[in-house]
Amino acid sequence: MNDKIQYVDKTSNIPLMGVDFLGIIDRGTNVIEFKPITLCNLKCKYCFVNSGNYDTNFIVDSNYLIEKVLDIVRIKGAYNLEIHFSPYGEILLYKELENLLKKLSDIKGISVISTQSNGLLLSKPVIKKLKKSNLTRINISLNSLKEETDCYLCNCTQYDVDKLIKNIYSLMNSNIQVLIAPVWFPGENDKDIEEIIEFVLNARNEGYSKSQLQIGIQKYLIYKTGRTLKKVQSKSWGYFYLYLSKLEKKFKIKLKLGPHDFGIHKRKRVSTLNLQKNDLLKIEIVSRGRWENECIGKINNSLGIKVLLKKPLVFSEELIGKIIEVKVIKANYKDNILTALFPHKL
Repeated sequence: MNDKIQYVDKTSNIPLMGVDFLGIIDRGTNVIEFKPITLCNLKCKYCFVNSGNYDTNFIVDSNYLIEKVLDIVRIKGAYNLEIHFSPYGEILLYKELENLLKKLSDIKGISVISTQSNGLLLSKPVIKKLKKSNLTRINISLNSLKEETDCYLCNCTQYDVDKLIKNIYSLMNSNIQVLIAPVWFPGENDKDIEEIIEFVLNARNEGYSKSQLQIGIQKYLIYKTGRTLKKVQSKSWGYFYLYLSKLEKKFKIKLKLGPHDFGIHKRKRVSTLNLQKNDLLKIEIVSRGRWENECIGKINNSLGIKVLLKKPLVFSEELIGKIIEVKVIKANYKDNILTALFPHKL
């Protein structure tokens, strides 16, 4: 991991919305996504956000997040809200997690707090803290029950599957729900996926309920800026759901999960600017980004934008505070994420 860390708090001048890799994401539902850290303990070969390789990592102050989420709760309504931690990194590396979880659970209207994790940093003391802090559910990205396969996929020399399985049981016994979320790599871990399904079914036969232990198989996605597995092709969504249907029939288990299964529904969206692709926009540069050809711009106190610097331009501290004109190249308000290009006239 890179030692260069940008701490994001109220004094940093970095807005908490609009940037894909940090802060808060609003998708127009009752789920509010938190991205408080980009540090990761792994460099998985399939990571679509290239976590573990960043030139600069980001850590967001928990008090800054709480201040912002209180505003969002007022807009969305203080009922049936879920906070979901989905960082571009590993959440269990976030030292302020316990304190943040406790503060979130005290906010009226927040009924579910969930997180994604690779699970390798779990231990009995950690699980005890998570229980005490009122974590509802943890989604664990386990792709195989074989250590050799996990080491290959996660690009590591040691992956203690037995320890992780024991911790999954400890989580369930602590009344923390578990969702095992393997990624299906066609032709690579097909048998492994079936073995994970069998593990889930065996646990249910032992008395653990469907709400205590679920499985949510993920489609392998390939992104231009992410890492990819050699010789493994991403299948279409149609092919993926056909694959799930065959597994459902074979094992008599529900695998096609949707928003309804998690109580996700549409909710008032946090108001943003009506930007469109190719719009020109004047912004203030307030921070470096994860990469040398990336920085963060400020549109207003609430909304930021990721700025890609056109090669050969790279980030320099001299850019901080500069007002520049950028061209919007992504304005997806379904995800409330913005990206721009600078300079745009070359």
